[in-house]
Amino acid sequence: MKKYIKYFLFYSLCFFLSVSFAQEGKSNHLVYPQILKKPTSEIHYGIKVLDEYSNLNKLEDSSVKNWFKAQDSLAEKYFATNDLMKEYLEKFKKYQNNAQSSLSMVRISENGNYFYLKYDDSLGYEKLFFRENLADKEKELFDPSQYNSGNPSITYLNPSFDGKKIAIGFNDNGSFSSTILIYDLETNQILREVITNINPDFGGIEWLPDNSGFIYLFFPEVDNSQPGYKKNSFSVIYKLGENPEDRKPIFQSHYDLHISEDFYPKVKIGSSLDNYIIGYIASSDDYYDSYIATISDVLQGKPDWKPFFKKEDAIFYDQGEVRGDKFIFRQGNLNGNLLGKVSIENPDFTNPAVLAEGSKENPIIKFEVTKDNIYFARSLYGANVSLYVLNSSNKIRQLQPPFDPGYATFFGESVKHNNVGVGMDGWTSDYTRYLINEDGSFSREALSPLLAYPEFENIITEQIMVTSHDGVEVPLSLVYKEGLEKKSANEVFMYVYGAYGESLSPFFSPMFLDWAAQGGILAFPHVRGGGEKGKEWHKQGMKNLKFNSWKDLIACTEALINLNFTEPGLISLYTSSAGGITAGMAVNERPDLFSSFIADVPRLNPFGLESSSTASSTSYLEYGTVKDSTEFSGLVKMDPYLNIRSKMAYPAVLVMPSYNDDRIPLWDSGKYIAKLQNSNQTNNPVLLDIDYQNGHETAGDYDESVRLYSKIFSFAKSNMKR
Repeated sequence: MKKYIKYFLFYSLCFFLSVSFAQEGKSNHLVYPQILKKPTSEIHYGIKVLDEYSNLNKLEDSSVKNWFKAQDSLAEKYFATNDLMKEYLEKFKKYQNNAQSSLSMVRISENGNYFYLKYDDSLGYEKLFFRENLADKEKELFDPSQYNSGNPSITYLNPSFDGKKIAIGFNDNGSFSSTILIYDLETNQILREVITNINPDFGGIEWLPDNSGFIYLFFPEVDNSQPGYKKNSFSVIYKLGENPEDRKPIFQSHYDLHISEDFYPKVKIGSSLDNYIIGYIASSDDYYDSYIATISDVLQGKPDWKPFFKKEDAIFYDQGEVRGDKFIFRQGNLNGNLLGKVSIENPDFTNPAVLAEGSKENPIIKFEVTKDNIYFARSLYGANVSLYVLNSSNKIRQLQPPFDPGYATFFGESVKHNNVGVGMDGWTSDYTRYLINEDGSFSREALSPLLAYPEFENIITEQIMVTSHDGVEVPLSLVYKEGLEKKSANEVFMYVYGAYGESLSPFFSPMFLDWAAQGGILAFPHVRGGGEKGKEWHKQGMKNLKFNSWKDLIACTEALINLNFTEPGLISLYTSSAGGITAGMAVNERPDLFSSFIADVPRLNPFGLESSSTASSTSYLEYGTVKDSTEFSGLVKMDPYLNIRSKMAYPAVLVMPSYNDDRIPLWDSGKYIAKLQNSNQTNNPVLLDIDYQNGHETAGDYDESVRLYSKIFSFAKSNMKR
């Protein structure tokens, strides 16, 4: 996940650095690159907000560029002299070599054709392979170096329904826009089509039911230096063989369909049998306004979009499927959520036919539709998944998978047939794919060999409930070695998120589990802002209620100390992306609790982004906007950068932003680090380690992932305060 600037950059920037590594216990004494403060202030509703390092917003300024490069070089030298970093690199490379035998990005066409990436150890990158069906022999389909020898990394795959063509995506240097090629299996060649100005994270290829082409979300401006960046996107229909530059809008803002310039009008087509297409007005929210049109009108380029469900109907946008003249969906409500069904011609979303229900504690998290059945999953407190099948007689039966999963996702489903599979893993169970048979039994897909990790066989998990500041119970998942003594000397590595209604679901990671295998504790607080207790749990950690997220985190940390699992100074806090607000504010309020704070591509200055005139994001739906007096107040209170306190003893801090991040600008992390380096009253390191190659969600190769987590865990371990 991390690529780093060339060594010559360090030498060219040495005059910006004055670094001494004087050992005193485990602490490194650092002298940080300096940059002058150029404070500016904004006044909203009579309240002044001071931005001490507003000059860091000017990323093209040479002095600002050099300051960022000097900060990054300082971080690189810190890790180059860290012996623990070297130990973790050697250890994690062994896990890497084990994992390289597995497949990635497995895609199954409606006809049962398998497409997947497979690592070639001799070349150091993944190639695209194909099987006509699961029992068939694999064959190499495409070597990405034929297209891009400099960066042969495939980042997106999507086969057509008939499996005769597949869309292949590339992303260079973490840029916002990807490039999509179309491979034709009948001619065994790449077609001349090259699709640009597309970002699969926002809206990928939606194949037309007749496989003649596809619909995708087009971004007119993908240059982040331009004012129209990411704005005014629209869906276009493309027929194979046509000129890709001749874009035909199919779903966009017009005289009777008003769409905000920051929203994304995209579509969904679920099956080759679908007679309808659903259009969504997408944002960062869970619920969207939607429209519906017939496929026949779309194919003629003249869709008649009619209103379908509204945002207030609380339909989860990514959980709706057409089945003939019916629409099956997942809907939120005050008690949890439900699976419902309505007639497409006369939909009544206020009174649907209820197929199944979930509760606040055990909500339905996903479902898929096959020809005769509906498969769905519930998740108890975000960490214990149960699976069910609903047959054509509306009878529900709980399935018994081979192990108790913490996470599950369905694959290979379609209303055209009854085939379906499920991939499952957990804190201590490796991700494994199974086929669900007609009788409800499970058989392993056996596409790749099972990996063995005997060193983790004695690792166990438990989930406890912690009472937060307002009496609400917060789930806290713990992972540790069997027989662990509850003593204050245990070292804890804690990961938190708590935003956008995303549950912190269990995941299997040898690099994380190694912490537990060495005698430490992994802790995962399921704080408000996530989805562990349904939509209401999310709302209780949004906007002006965001404080619940970091108050929950503090409560969980204190509980570990009170229960004698650990003590202050032995707890390393890790987060990523939007979790930066939750973790950053917890560190601001209770810096004494944590030995270190580590954040990957974090959001640390939400007020700065939401008040920026050039912002192109719908994140205000999650955090709030300066255009509303109440939400403005919440934004200021949740901002880790603005709320850094001077002359405080802060823990060791490692912030790792990405230069090409399309969602969180580099200055967000830069301002936080600059202020903290000048406010911290300890010798604990405060480092800014910049990824100059990738973006917010774009990842590098295996080696980069190993290097990233070697940095994270060595930093956590090095800064424990015994």
